[in-house]
Amino acid sequence: MSRRKMFSGAQLKSLRKEAGFTQEELASRIGISRETVSAIENEKPETMESIGVNVISKWWSTCRQTASAQTRESFFSTVMDYFGFNLS
Repeated sequence: MSRRKMFSGAQLKSLRKEAGFTQEELASRIGISRETVSAIENEKPETMESIGVNVISKWWSTCRQTASAQTRESFFSTVMDYFGFNLS
């Protein structure tokens, strides 16, 4: 089972929008192209398989300050699932 599929493009898009960034602004801040941001948010299979933890980490670091408590909790849960940690 691929762990990468646990990250949702829709979840990352929502996080970006909550932070108030355009795709271009976020791409510039985390060091990837706007096209890659778009491909991640639209869950293009080849892009979703190739993104690394460093991209997800930069995305989170850039957007987390303005994320709602619900978004932070959801993202934390996704990260824990991604790495196979069980909180119960």
